[in-house]
Amino acid sequence: MVTDPKYRMWVYRIAAPAAFFLAATILIILIERGLSSESSSTTPTTTPTTTSAGDTTTTSGTSTSKKKQIYRVKAGDTLESIAAKFDTTVDDLLSLNPGIDPLALSPGQKIRVA
Repeated sequence: MVTDPKYRMWVYRIAAPAAFFLAATILIILIERGLSSESSSTTPTTTPTTTSAGDTTTTSGTSTSKKKQIYRVKAGDTLESIAAKFDTTVDDLLSLNPGIDPLALSPGQKIRVA
C-alpha cells in the first residue's frame, strides 16, 4: 500500500469524493426505482364500460356522472393520447375544456372527455 503521507493524503482526497458520488448515484437510482414502481402499481388504468341504460362510465382513474366524463391527467399524457383513449378528437376535447392549455397539461389535472 502507499506509505508516504503525502501520497496517502492525495489518495484520500480523490477517494472520498468518488465514494460520495457513488453513494449518491446509488441512492438516486434506488429512489427513482421506488417511485416508478409505486406510480405504476398505484396508477389505475381506465376501463370504459357501458351500463344497461347506454350511459358510458369509467372505472379507476376517472370520475363520472351520467352526462359527462371527467379524466384525471396522468404523467406523460397529451391531448392526443387522451383523445385516442376515449375515441374522440383533440378539437372535441378543446371545445369541452375551453380553459385548458394543451401544451401545459399537468398530472392530476381533471379534464372533461364527454
